[in-house]
Amino acid sequence: MTISIANAKEYTVLPRPAERLPDYAHTKARQTLAEKLEEAFQLSKSAATAISNAVVDPAAVRKSINDTADPTVESIAVPGGMLLGIRTAVWARRVMPDARNPRTLPSRRHPFAVEPGTGAEDSKFRPVPEPRTPAGVGPEIAELAVQIENREHLHWASQQAAGYVLANNNWKESIASQGVMESVYLVAMTYCHDDGVEPVTTLTTVDGSSRVTATHDILGIRSSDVPYDDQDTKFRAHLRRLNEDYERGADKPTLDALRCERIPALILVGFVPYHSGTTGFPTAVKSIVALRHVDPPTPWGDGPENESLADEVLDELRRRSLITDIQHTYYAGSCTKAEARAAHLSDDPAIRASEIVGLMTNPDQRFRTAIRVAVTSQSTRKRIGTKLLNDLATALILRAVAGDPAKADQVRRYLRFAFGKAVHNQVWQSTSRDTETLVNEALAEVRQALANGSVDERGPASLELAVRAAYPLVVSGRLNADRGSANNDQPDRRTPAEVLDAMRQDAQGIHQLGQALRDFAEGRHIRAVSEDGAIKVQADAGEQMVNDIYLRGEFPPAGKARARRPGDSATDRYHNAVSAMATAVSALVKAFDDLRGVDGDDGRALVETKGVDQRACMAWRESLTQIDDELVLWSATHRRANGVNADARRAVEEATSPEDDAVDVTDEWELESDETGSQAAE
Repeated sequence: MTISIANAKEYTVLPRPAERLPDYAHTKARQTLAEKLEEAFQLSKSAATAISNAVVDPAAVRKSINDTADPTVESIAVPGGMLLGIRTAVWARRVMPDARNPRTLPSRRHPFAVEPGTGAEDSKFRPVPEPRTPAGVGPEIAELAVQIENREHLHWASQQAAGYVLANNNWKESIASQGVMESVYLVAMTYCHDDGVEPVTTLTTVDGSSRVTATHDILGIRSSDVPYDDQDTKFRAHLRRLNEDYERGADKPTLDALRCERIPALILVGFVPYHSGTTGFPTAVKSIVALRHVDPPTPWGDGPENESLADEVLDELRRRSLITDIQHTYYAGSCTKAEARAAHLSDDPAIRASEIVGLMTNPDQRFRTAIRVAVTSQSTRKRIGTKLLNDLATALILRAVAGDPAKADQVRRYLRFAFGKAVHNQVWQSTSRDTETLVNEALAEVRQALANGSVDERGPASLELAVRAAYPLVVSGRLNADRGSANNDQPDRRTPAEVLDAMRQDAQGIHQLGQALRDFAEGRHIRAVSEDGAIKVQADAGEQMVNDIYLRGEFPPAGKARARRPGDSATDRYHNAVSAMATAVSALVKAFDDLRGVDGDDGRALVETKGVDQRACMAWRESLTQIDDELVLWSATHRRANGVNADARRAVEEATSPEDDAVDVTDEWELESDETGSQAAE
């Protein structure tokens, strides 16, 4: 390559010299190659013809194959087997970029979010579905098929992909100067039409869509016309005209066209699975593409990577009959809400989100194996952790979100942190219970846990409620993840999952999770609730709305202070006093740690060598003992006031005489225990 150095900081790469183009191969030469491809690789006639029509030199390719019983091809190792390919040059006008360019995956509008034809141009049709093995073709045959509504559907999808690529990954300047330098990966793709038009087959990129898109834009080709254009005479005349212009002294557009008319390619023609493997050609194709982009050196990025892996997980679960076809469509976001209702699936995006999280965290070994097989087929990961499972669930969940792509990307970054350890470690399942039923069952769990003295895990209903409520809280911007320390005064660095876990520990949090679901479903701002579930009303501003600061302040970590309440009621003063107590205990712990951290000249802590005045220590211990005794009593009272049968007990207490109020607390607990035992016996 010749490089002209303009100065110490800049250089210019000279354009690659253009040359005369060969003639388009005669029909007989192309037909002979097609017949050999059919015999050597068991390709269908349409697939073999599509390949032979695209190849620049059919005779050379035919000779390179040699013996059809043992063809000479390039072998590419992928998880599950070996892909077989032929490396050659193809005509740019006979190949098509994938209308499903993986780089566009995060920005697609799925039917579950926006019903096709009811929104903007980007939701005019459903996204083009995943390619499958054609009907009647073995899974190892190197052919793919995709179902489209009509020709206009393909044109729309190609336009959407081209618009994204040319705006975000534009190679036009480089390709116009140098041509396509690296081989694109191609496969015979058949487009089947719902409107009754005969299927069409053409070579389509599985890797290199951005390069072919840029090439077509330079040449003025409408990519979606390629499968339907078979005018040999017109193509021959075009090549002849370019060569004549070249001989006369071509201008820049002609030179650019001469560099772009031919593209180096690796045409996939076969797949040999491992002896006991079950991998098919579609999965093998995804593997080779993902290994080039999901992992270095040229990553797609988190969004497209997780979208691709999530789709493969759904495919693998369906292949193993762990989910049905309609469930696959539902989780992929490919059905409308009306279609989901017709299939007896929930059209509530929060319930759908909960089901997807439940799918990804299912402890059943069959599901875990399927997920592992799917992920390792497309990446070099050896370990699948909770972070990846959350990422995959988030990718599928967000297909129900319609809006600004930038906001969707922010929601993606926050939602992936909304499913914590309990979601992955505790036994729970997503159900179709309505919000009221789920809230009531979660409240019962909280009361039972308090009565049992449990301080950590509440139960599966509250966990399902937290998972379900994560969707409205994060999507609406009411709950955020850590935004980092730059220009951000955010003392509470908890993840959304940790905030949600704190919320499900008491009745107020359960009510707040339920209110988030109700308000979001009604399309209104999420309102704050009190301990009894009533909407909070501010004296001068109407109903109080929740935001990230409010939720973190109202539901702090265990032992931390709540945000101060502005009111002056007895309840407000009580909560503020509790917060002051929590702050004081935190200050005490810090003072204790600071004292232990004072080192002497010898590097040892001075408190270990000098100690602390024994009179002070005795006074402190007396105070702490008195406080500890009270804390035990307060904890027992809290269990009694908020545990099982708390409401019924309060009603009884209100009806008792003053003398009855003097009954010892311990006796009441024993009596309650006896009553519980009697009920159980009955």
